[in-house]
Amino acid sequence: MSGTEATRTALGERISYSQVWEDPAVLMSALAVVPGERVLSICSAGDNAFALAAAGAEVTAIDLSAPQLAMAELKLTAAVHFELDRFRSFLGLSEIGQRVYLYHELRPHLSQMARDWWDGHEVEIRTGLLRCGRFERYLESFRTRALPLVHRRKTVEALLEPKTIEEQHRFFRDHWDTRRWRALFRVFFSQFVMAKAGRSAAQFAHVDGPVSAEFMRRAAHVLTEIPIASNPFVQWIMRGQYPDLECTHPYLSEAGHRALRAAAGRLKLVHTDLLTHLGAQPAGTYQAFNLSNVPEYLSETEHTALLRAVVGAASPGARLAYWNLLVPRCRPEAMADRLERHPTTAAALLRGDRAFVDGGFVLETVR
Repeated sequence: MSGTEATRTALGERISYSQVWEDPAVLMSALAVVPGERVLSICSAGDNAFALAAAGAEVTAIDLSAPQLAMAELKLTAAVHFELDRFRSFLGLSEIGQRVYLYHELRPHLSQMARDWWDGHEVEIRTGLLRCGRFERYLESFRTRALPLVHRRKTVEALLEPKTIEEQHRFFRDHWDTRRWRALFRVFFSQFVMAKAGRSAAQFAHVDGPVSAEFMRRAAHVLTEIPIASNPFVQWIMRGQYPDLECTHPYLSEAGHRALRAAAGRLKLVHTDLLTHLGAQPAGTYQAFNLSNVPEYLSETEHTALLRAVVGAASPGARLAYWNLLVPRCRPEAMADRLERHPTTAAALLRGDRAFVDGGFVLETVR
């Protein structure tokens, strides 16, 4: 089975992510889009495509997964039709109920594909959209079932309090990084458990070697080197909520909500695979690309084919950004005449990545 076929099988029947776990600050710094540029972005849960559109870009958000596109469309439709408080409530960020009632207000404004999906998933709507993804449920299990086995709630709250970086180092060393924490982490974030409950086997198809030690290293980095109190990704993992909605995904803030409403007409959702879409575009169509971590699903040969298709649809100087979870993917040397790598810039951005899920970040430009 090819990478595209495996991905379609793995992602086509469920919402894998109800939030995007790739830091929008990293992406926006890397692509540096300006108003009017055309951007091709993996859709996923929509969050980073929203950020690109709110910055003034004309965004084509593409995905193999119809459920992921339904997620993004429902979020976008809610942003357009609801004021901020109602919008946040509908997503599950407040205790206000009646989410299914609110869905039926939005339903006439959805595409048939989105209606077909959500009509059969009212339980997820009632729970709150931001909590219903497979990965988010996995993190909820970690927070509510696994973490209490090694740390009391008092210790977790102390971890999340504002501190200097030096204080974070000391707290991690003296109170958090215990033998029981390391043992739990090795089990819960092993490839076996993640493939069964959090991600999918297809996402590990090209992974070589154990993964829990690498994830432990990344967790230690984010808990000691990046301010925790202002890190929305850590706050959600540990608390299941965002203490400050002005400091999370941009579209959830007051200004971001306004910007997304204004940008809705600049965002188009497309249900197909990247190669099919790119092959149908003339040269110069796009000036920037957010490929998420799609290259990791692909073999080296498939990855090279994808990059050639990107170059074929790109303008000179177009920027490409993508993440590597566990499989190192970047421009092959055979394409050095078409793509220029920027490893120093990419590494600097990765060091500040608040999401910390991915271990590599790639920034390239079309020559």
